Amino acid sequence: MTAANTSASLLEGDAGRPLPWYLRAFPLVFALAYAAILVSLPIDAFLDRANYLVYAQYSSLILLRYSIDGLSALLANEPLWLLLNINLSRYLYPDQVVRAFIFVPAFLVAWQLTRRNPRHAIWMVLFLLSPQVVKNHIIHLRQGVALSVFVLGYFARPTWLRIALMAMAGFIHSSFLVVDMIGVAVWLSDALRLAPRARAAALIICFTIIGGLIGVIAGSLGARQAITFADANLDISGLGFLFWGAILVLFASSGAAFLRQNMFGFTILAFYLVTYFLTPLAGRIFESGMFVVFFAGLDLPGYRRPLFLWAFAGFTLAMYATRLGQPWLGWGVG
Repeated sequence: MTAANTSASLLEGDAGRPLPWYLRAFPLVFALAYAAILVSLPIDAFLDRANYLVYAQYSSLILLRYSIDGLSALLANEPLWLLLNINLSRYLYPDQVVRAFIFVPAFLVAWQLTRRNPRHAIWMVLFLLSPQVVKNHIIHLRQGVALSVFVLGYFARPTWLRIALMAMAGFIHSSFLVVDMIGVAVWLSDALRLAPRARAAALIICFTIIGGLIGVIAGSLGARQAITFADANLDISGLGFLFWGAILVLFASSGAAFLRQNMFGFTILAFYLVTYFLTPLAGRIFESGMFVVFFAGLDLPGYRRPLFLWAFAGFTLAMYATRLGQPWLGWGVG
């Protein structure tokens, strides 16, 4: 499912019939409620909020430090994120800056995704409430801001605007630079005229090599994430690998036409799986492009689509079940 065909017939139901007014109003109403609930949560009850308050106060100094280190270090350390903080802090108090970074991205992401395909609005609600997505508006706020910009770009009609916004997302959260790279590679690979499965295999081999070198590349550019990569342990349970590995098999078995139309989502999922045991960044990159994978799942033929959706629902419930008893479902300050 591409940006072009998901943006078609937004106000039409099956057989081209206009949707009832309440279904047309649902995306806006849900997005406002989703954002309002998230922004109303206590500002200091969650992990990383103190860091975002620091960004709201001192981004000008942080930007200056990276500027001194050179252009590559500046570009590798999310300069647009710092500029957003600098500009908002001129008009808002630090806690208001943080709340703006919660409400606006949460609203934009929820509104854009639920309005794309009215038939699947309820499933998009499940997607938006899943831990891998909602945490972007609770603890990983910078990633949530970048996701909102990327989603706007992904569904933009003018090509220049689509490219500009998707590229900008990478300078708000660096994981989107990798998602952009995957998108460019998928686009370039189309010129090889390979069969879809051969094309997918070539992309997987390429990204396996790149995934193993992410830490080295980040270090050479002076990105702050390089220190994180060096010190981080691979805290993985294997549950996500097993679930999404099964989904990859489901995608791969869905025929050449499906792969041709959903190569971007397929490749994002494949990248996640081949780098799962190689880099701590694998999960963050996957979460940044996860909505593309979910749209691909909605495009599955026959019995595969309900199988994917109900499996995702079960996986979401299982993830929440493991968080029961933790402060704010594992996102809170202990």
